Order: sequence, then structure tokens, then C-alpha cells
Amino acid sequence: MRQITFPTAGRPADVAECVDAPDPVLTSDDQLLVRVDAFPINPADLLLFRGIYPRNPANGDALGNEATGIVEAVGAAVPGIAPGDRVISLRTDNWRERLLLREHELIRLSPEIGREAAAVLKVNPATALLLLETYAALSPGDWVVQNAANSAVGRALIALAAAKGLRTVNIVRRPELADELRALGGDHVLLDGDDLAGQATALTGGARIGLAVDAVGGASTGRLARCLGAGGTLVAYGAMSGEPMRIDPARLVFGDLRLRGFWLTRYLAETPRADIVALYQRLSALARTGALAPGVSARFHVLDIKAALAHAEETMGQGKTLVSFDRP
Repeated sequence: MRQITFPTAGRPADVAECVDAPDPVLTSDDQLLVRVDAFPINPADLLLFRGIYPRNPANGDALGNEATGIVEAVGAAVPGIAPGDRVISLRTDNWRERLLLREHELIRLSPEIGREAAAVLKVNPATALLLLETYAALSPGDWVVQNAANSAVGRALIALAAAKGLRTVNIVRRPELADELRALGGDHVLLDGDDLAGQATALTGGARIGLAVDAVGGASTGRLARCLGAGGTLVAYGAMSGEPMRIDPARLVFGDLRLRGFWLTRYLAETPRADIVALYQRLSALARTGALAPGVSARFHVLDIKAALAHAEETMGQGKTLVSFDRP
């Protein structure tokens, strides 16, 4: 089989390799064999190449936060899953042509969900939904502010918030994104800048914003914090700027703000299986309706992984780069 690896950290397009590896085989009755057919390239994958995100030694040279595929073989002790079922892998070594998994390491999906929707279901929609539901008690009509609103998580958050009756202030760095994000259900779209809090207050009519979602870090974190109402919560799930957060401590003290961090990998490792299944059942139902339709910027074959990685870095925030194992 083929798999993606990188012997040293560096620019993804320079260090990535598509290599041959032994095909896995079932060795116990509780295993399944899955043929991967597609995976997306996420920002976290790019940061792993560069040595910024931690690498899991247990995965050897493999990587990849996300992938979907078709079950090829099922051990005798695995009920409810059959060859031909579409699944997503919950592991983080997914950029390989075949995966040997156990039932708790995958989610079985409805056959109504297509390959591309399945390929991007695990990370971004799950992150967006958990950000909305875990850290603040929000009711229909409440406000949420987020930066990196044009990212895949940001777009999913807009759609999910709209479905829940929540209202969003969405921060971007390019004005041409505004109409597109409003069409997804975003209430307001603002350019990041020093007067962000004042603009947000004007657009919301002074309504309290109880949740801020940060994927950028640096000074942008502080500007988000200034948008929050008293007792609000700021949750960071990324740092695309590569800079440490900069927040006025007076805003934290006198605003009684809460700072939290979110990492989906930790959530999946620590959460009971039943809750994980329920999460993806909810997301699957939304995917079937088209509410979580993936925005795809380009599609590549795995043999062109270097070009795929270069494209993903160049177009971050402009749609997903998808990679396929299908024969050219």
C-alpha cells in the first residue's frame, strides 16, 4: 500500500514522501480492514510537518488527522459493521491506503453521505459544534464572535450556529469574503482591526456577546476579548498567526472573562464512546441535508502529495484540499 510520511520536519511540500508500505492484515477477531479512498489536508497536518504540533511516536512515520474509506474485511467479533460500509477513522495516522482499526477507532456513516462530505466530517464540524456547546450556556438569539471565520471550522460554526438560532459576528482579513459568509448564515462580517469591539457593539445593538472563538492568536485574541460581555468565555482552538496571545489583563480582571483551550484529539481520547457516536450521528444528519457541504478548493491524487500540500498552504481558508487514493 501507499502512505504519506516525512523523515524530517520542514516545509510540507519539501519533506513529504509517498512511500510503499506493507499491507496490513487482520490478526484478531476484533479488527476491521478499511481501504482509505480520500483525506483532506487540515492546518494541523501542515503544522505537524513543520514540527509545531506534537508528533505521536506510536504512529511511526504516518500522519493525518482525517480520512474516510470503505470497510474491506471484518473480524468475527465486530457486530453491526459489514464490508462495503463507509466509515471515518478517529485515529491520527490516516494518510495511508489501508487502515487496520478496531470498532472504537471508527464511526460508521450512512451510505447517503458521499465521500467528500465524509472526508471532512471528523475534524472541522465536530470542533465547531463542540465549541458552541461546551463552554458557554447559549440560547437562541445569543451572540458569538469568531475570527478566522472563513476557515473550515469558521464556516461550519456559522452554519451550526444558524441552525441553533444563534447569531454570529465573523471576523476576517479580506473584505471580499463578506457576501459569501453572509450567504452561509453569518449575521455580520467585520474586518479585523483595532476598532473591532466598537463595530461589534454597534452592529449587535449593544447585546452581550458571551462566547468568542479564537483560531489566530497574537493581537487578534485581545481584540476578540474586548468584544466579550462581562463573564464571557474566550476559547482558543488554534494559533494561525504563530504568535502568543496578547490580552489586556485588565480586560480579564474587570470583565471576569474565562480563557479556555480546545483540542479535538484530547476530546476524542477522553470522551466516552457513546458520546462520540452521538456527536457524529448529529453531524451526519446535518451532512445528509447538505447543511455541512464541504467547500473544496482542489483535488489531487496521492502521488501528487507535494503539489497538494503546496496548494493547501497557499490557499488556507479558501476551501479544502482533498487527496484521493484512486488510481490515476
